[in-house]
Amino acid sequence: MGALIILTAAVAAQAATSSGSAATAPPSDTAAPARTSGSTTYVDLEAGAGYSTNPELQINGQGSGYGRISVRAVHSRVSERTTTILSAYAENDTYTNHYGSNQSLSVFGSHESAVSEKLRVFGDVAADYQQGGQLDTRVLVLPNIPPLVGPPGGVGILPGGADFLSVTGHEYHLAGHVGADASLSPHDNLTISSGIERTIFHNQLTRTSYTTIPVTVAYDRQLSPRTTVGAQVGLMDTEYNGPSRFRTITPQVTARVKLSPTLDLSGALGATFARVENGVTTSHSTGISGNLSLCSATRAGSLCGLVSIAQESATTAGPSKVISAGVNYSRRLDANSSLSFSAAVDHYSSPVSFVAGRSFSNTTYYHAAGEYSRSIGHRLFGGLDVSARKFAINGPDPKTDLNASLFIRYRFGAVQ
Repeated sequence: MGALIILTAAVAAQAATSSGSAATAPPSDTAAPARTSGSTTYVDLEAGAGYSTNPELQINGQGSGYGRISVRAVHSRVSERTTTILSAYAENDTYTNHYGSNQSLSVFGSHESAVSEKLRVFGDVAADYQQGGQLDTRVLVLPNIPPLVGPPGGVGILPGGADFLSVTGHEYHLAGHVGADASLSPHDNLTISSGIERTIFHNQLTRTSYTTIPVTVAYDRQLSPRTTVGAQVGLMDTEYNGPSRFRTITPQVTARVKLSPTLDLSGALGATFARVENGVTTSHSTGISGNLSLCSATRAGSLCGLVSIAQESATTAGPSKVISAGVNYSRRLDANSSLSFSAAVDHYSSPVSFVAGRSFSNTTYYHAAGEYSRSIGHRLFGGLDVSARKFAINGPDPKTDLNASLFIRYRFGAVQ
């Protein structure tokens, strides 16, 4: 159904392009990205073939060749006071071995608007479905558009979203967030945001689901044109199917330093106070919580590195301490080619299992994906997708999944 909806947009995308022009030279690699009013719409139809050494990350998994078809639609609209980004992606992988076919779907939308000189509102929605964590093997890049307020964010790559349990089955994820940023003075800002997130997971042995409601209140003060400091408090309530739930309160101090016109360093550090209920007993924990990111954004592309630690984070199995590190990169290499990749390491420590009859040990999940694309015609592109995934657990580790495929892509609408 998702693929059919995207396909119907292809004709509209083609018609929305007043004239097709050859790819232009890449933007400057030294200038910061700028906001340019206008809209862009395109639909990509793609077919490819490749090989995966362990598609479902099984302990005794076998390699398999596969064929892939996918469709993706992207729309962005920028004005002096608003930004809108819409993205939809659907994929089917059919394997030559006993794995059959796997499907993936990712839909995302975001909008921000300057209601007045002192008030900005923003929000986003997302809906994902995947089998075997296949979205972690793809790189879905969003348009590089600076926000209305503040420095350019990280690289716009949609996260795969899988964890140590969800890669073993079918996962559905829905999320929506809203917020507002108010200017209290020329140097002071107050930001409030909240939302709701719903995850459903099942495989042959397990069925579970949970709902998370996050709330964040943050205050920032600009000390100089390059330095901003502040404080924030995050509240999170997560309820699993059945009587299990956990709540966290996370106060943090924050800082952001503009190292150059294209390079920003930002971070947050504090403590998380958690209360975990499994329907029988209640436990409490306290631990460090924080993150640090270094991001470079130019008109040619973006590079962002991030490390974080969360005392209690929601997973499909239950709450777990998570330490993560990752890097995202996207760049226009020249007038005809582009390169993007995403890599991360997530370490889950002593997860509390809310799954009946099952316990889980410490796990480290390594995953990386990259794509090289090159124009081979006015609307025709060819390229290479690669990915790698690995679990390290207490016991026999599943075989590493190494994945590579060649693709051909046809674009309706704007040619970038």
